Amino acid sequence: MNCPNWIYEICIARVTSEYLSSELDIVAFAKKYSEGLAISYNPIPIEAFSEPTEQIIIFLAEIEAGENAVELLENFTYFRLYFEALNVPRKLKTVFGNIEDPVKQPLEPKENTLKALRAYIFGLRSNTVPTRPAGWLLEKDENIPKLAELVAKPVTILDIL
Repeated sequence: MNCPNWIYEICIARVTSEYLSSELDIVAFAKKYSEGLAISYNPIPIEAFSEPTEQIIIFLAEIEAGENAVELLENFTYFRLYFEALNVPRKLKTVFGNIEDPVKQPLEPKENTLKALRAYIFGLRSNTVPTRPAGWLLEKDENIPKLAELVAKPVTILDIL
């Protein structure tokens, strides 16, 4: 079974955010999420994380995000978790299973994450999309225990090997 697209997009945003906040290579963070998601879903290659991350970094440089880049990515992560679309809240409590369960739909192309991020940032500039509440951290969110555990896992230089 496949990883839900919104979880994949959150993971790409996290790879980018963690890379920008660290001195390690993109591949270390891409590997963390590729291997972490493979426990619950069909395998996703490392390149499916590293290539969109590179595109997002280029985009963030184009809009001159600078020191605000990580904050933008954290807000995007919150939005993807709590909203399916603008003004459409995600149902976090399901009758059967939970929101982290695998889905039958195949994973969408990597370019969709950049498109979603662009749309989100445009919405931020227009004040039409929500931002994360003060103090909110993905790694402490109780609605997604598996993903929160993966996000909280540290990456070291040994993970590159």
